[in-house]
Amino acid sequence: MSTSLDEARRLRVLLDLNILDTAAEERFDRITRMAARLFGVPMAFVSLVDADRLWFKSQVGFPFSETPSDKSFCLHAVQQDGMLVVCDARADERFAASPHVTGFPQVRFYAGMPIAVNGACIGTFCLVDTVAREFAEEDRAMLRDLAAVVANEVAATALQEAQARQRSSEAALRTLLEHLPDSVLLLDGAGAVVAGNPAAEALFGMDAAALSGQAAAALLGVPAERLQPEPGAGPLRLDCTVAGPGGPRQVEAALSRLEIDGRAHLVLAIHDVSARRAALEAAQAAEERRRAYFRTATHELRTPMASILGFSELLVKRDFDPATGRELLGIIHTQSTRLVDLINQMLELARLDAGGPDEQRRAVIALPALVAASVSAAATRAPERAADLAVRGADAPLAPILANPQRLQQALEQLLANALRFSQPGSAVTVAMAPAVREGRAGAMLAIRDQGIGMAPAHQARMFDAFYRAGERPDLEGHGLGLTLVREVLGAHGAAIEVASRPGAGTTVTVWLPATQDAAEGAR
Repeated sequence: MSTSLDEARRLRVLLDLNILDTAAEERFDRITRMAARLFGVPMAFVSLVDADRLWFKSQVGFPFSETPSDKSFCLHAVQQDGMLVVCDARADERFAASPHVTGFPQVRFYAGMPIAVNGACIGTFCLVDTVAREFAEEDRAMLRDLAAVVANEVAATALQEAQARQRSSEAALRTLLEHLPDSVLLLDGAGAVVAGNPAAEALFGMDAAALSGQAAAALLGVPAERLQPEPGAGPLRLDCTVAGPGGPRQVEAALSRLEIDGRAHLVLAIHDVSARRAALEAAQAAEERRRAYFRTATHELRTPMASILGFSELLVKRDFDPATGRELLGIIHTQSTRLVDLINQMLELARLDAGGPDEQRRAVIALPALVAASVSAAATRAPERAADLAVRGADAPLAPILANPQRLQQALEQLLANALRFSQPGSAVTVAMAPAVREGRAGAMLAIRDQGIGMAPAHQARMFDAFYRAGERPDLEGHGLGLTLVREVLGAHGAAIEVASRPGAGTTVTVWLPATQDAAEGAR
């Protein structure tokens, strides 16, 4: 007799087969029809014994698809785990009172052989007759063979479904690996590449065929002994620099052991951290710039404030003649104006650094219109130099750009103001525009050229640093923040800026601005 644990396992196997309540299948019906003819019985069944019912996958001569399993012949057969033969049910005390004997279908003879699948009896292949009869050993052997055929059919179905699930699982795994942003390499026990996903092919610049057989240690640029994880230990983690088609890339790698088809393999997961580390380094550099900026800012603020306090204190403590008083007030006004300008520029830099919604707002603009507005503003601020300003290339076929118009105009006005400030009245300051491609990207170029005093290489290297002022013209005022603002604005727009200058030969500042994506795609 089976125990409750055996019964639980039997039911679990039956349910896992997913055969209950499925549609009739000819391959089972063919067997039951053949059995009914061979044995000369009116009824034959492929009977599956569920928890509280008999469900018939196939039946001949019986109108119902299921019956209660309580006190059934088939339940006894699976519980005794062997063939059950009842030659005359009325004479067998186990079944004499069964409703299947006393009522429909008037069972007198029953022979059932358990169907064993995966080591569990899930039901019986059985014969039923309405008259008592003997069942010879030859008949029993034939019934065993037919039950084995049924069991094979059930097992074949289970195998097909398992294979389908495996194929589906493998397909899902392949799809997952193909879409993973991280690189994954499957290695053999010797550390050679067996397979890799598309991300790995892109990282190393090799297709699957070229990757196969490569030594993983060589790909990672590490000694082979470093790719030897300890048995039973967790993933082996490495920081490496790999050589890819786009240049060296910093990566984090994790190596784990895996057994596939009884053979040891290694799985190497590689995460490209170049962008993250570059961003971290940029953030650290920006933080250091901020600290240096504010250290210098305290000095720059102290200078005009000291003048304001000193001269105002003189006015408070002493009496001066009207002319001297006006002179002192003029100094205070000049220094106050300088202080306000400095604070405003510092606030502008702080807003750019914070990058709020206003700073991130962009619009599609036409560069000629923006340049025209910037030149007009520069002429208004320095009317004596208006005739020196000239624009070229305004009718060039320039692609539209995506920009914050106010910020970009502010940067252009600052560049124009510098060109006017460091050149003599009557000398030309030109702004030239033209289409330009940079590193394969479409865009527009504008060049601001003056014929002023120019700069030495040492000054060019520092001209965008906060509070830096070149020393050739001490008579020219400025805080040294204007070009810092220009650099930050252009950087926020993905622009590039280059400077060409020689002392006494003027300066040319060239700015490249990327076209909008739609315009760039059209240019291709």
